[in-house]
Amino acid sequence: MYALISKTSFAITQEESRFALGGALLLKNEGKLTMVATDAHRLALIETKAADNDKTTFRALIPKKTLAELSKLVVEHDGKVYFCQDENHLFFRVGPRFLVSRILSGQFPNYPLIIPKDNNKKLVANSMWLSQAVRRVALMADERSRAIKFFISEGKIEIKSQSSEAGEANEIVPIEYDGPELTIAFNAQYLIDFLNVSTEETVSLELKDEQSQVQVRPVDQSKYDYKYIIMPMRL
Repeated sequence: MYALISKTSFAITQEESRFALGGALLLKNEGKLTMVATDAHRLALIETKAADNDKTTFRALIPKKTLAELSKLVVEHDGKVYFCQDENHLFFRVGPRFLVSRILSGQFPNYPLIIPKDNNKKLVANSMWLSQAVRRVALMADERSRAIKFFISEGKIEIKSQSSEAGEANEIVPIEYDGPELTIAFNAQYLIDFLNVSTEETVSLELKDEQSQVQVRPVDQSKYDYKYIIMPMRL
């Protein structure tokens, strides 16, 4: 449960007016647990096997504050986490502790429509190298937009940022890629948030073109199916 929360909750919206996006969607279906969070600019989704492998179904929007409290309970808990719901409330049992929360109302987006199906250009990068480069370049990004640009070509990404006040920055990261050259811009913080919680050694970025959403995920998906969708910024 801790992995589900930590790898998605950062994508929950900060806008209080977007009530249905103020939490994460937890699903249990066909023996799988899925958690999804989005702020309409990015989406984080993780899926794993349910601990008991039963076929019961579950669907609820969990508030962000509840996830924060639940995360504290499960971070050092090795056993099962039990949960159920009634019409308005969620109930969690973690060892000897119980947590009760209201269920968020509202319509969560139809997230399967957001996940790209034909991103056929794939690059693979070392997570630590990419994270460090993005962080350094982001220091010179415009404070308001946080925009950085990826110039992708065979074998490398050149990452750039520019600000009228701070100056400019440039980093080159070696990658596995042999496709066409692409230039794409991101909010640096969105990438940093994902790389903060991605513990695998390598990550892949899967693209269609310079305007469509990008799918980022760890190359090693043996523990769980984890994907992160980012909308690029307009150049």
